[in-house]
Amino acid sequence: MNYELGIVGGMGPLATSVLFDYIVRHTAATKDQDHINALILNHSTLPDRTDVILHGKDEDFLDAVKGDFDILNDLNVPLIAFPCNTGHYFFDAMSKMAKGKIINMIDETLARCKEMGAKSVAVFATEGTRATKLYDHYATFHDLWVIYPTAEEQATITRIIYDVKELGKTRFPEMDALLDKYTEDAVVILACTELSTLGIEREHVVDTTQVLGDAIIKRCGRERM
Repeated sequence: MNYELGIVGGMGPLATSVLFDYIVRHTAATKDQDHINALILNHSTLPDRTDVILHGKDEDFLDAVKGDFDILNDLNVPLIAFPCNTGHYFFDAMSKMAKGKIINMIDETLARCKEMGAKSVAVFATEGTRATKLYDHYATFHDLWVIYPTAEEQATITRIIYDVKELGKTRFPEMDALLDKYTEDAVVILACTELSTLGIEREHVVDTTQVLGDAIIKRCGRERM
């Protein structure tokens, strides 16, 4: 089989399934054979990205993920998705491991926000993504101002993210209050794929998983006309 797409997933498994479900549901297809030939590596035992970043254990993650890229390289997979915002801290290092092109989910997301006319974005993310200022870095290329929740609000977002991972919860009224506050003056980015499992569909909210899914479909030539 010639794979068109490789997904290095498992961060977490539910978020990976949400991405693939989105791809399938939004692909221009009338029969099975119209869909994208994809290989999903559900590498759920990859080290926690926030933990390795905050504790300076980068090599633990890179050593673990290298095997995934070795598999994709052996199969000559030309396009790779990495559905984890925090993991994009390792984007340059992973790009050197991969023969195929890795889609930069953060850059794609900020480009989408700019297309929407945003001037500022509120980033709802993990502590790791926030600490590394990943969105701040890429936002400079899109002339966007990045704002973050308060420390107390960040603690709430972090709890929600890990409640999704550990408890499988998908309903959080406190998230609605945060969205109400930050969508008044900015576009809110759901910058953790765990937040994509909550099914949030609101004006002025951008879901990074959906942006990644759209980028995959476009690059694979499966857009709906």
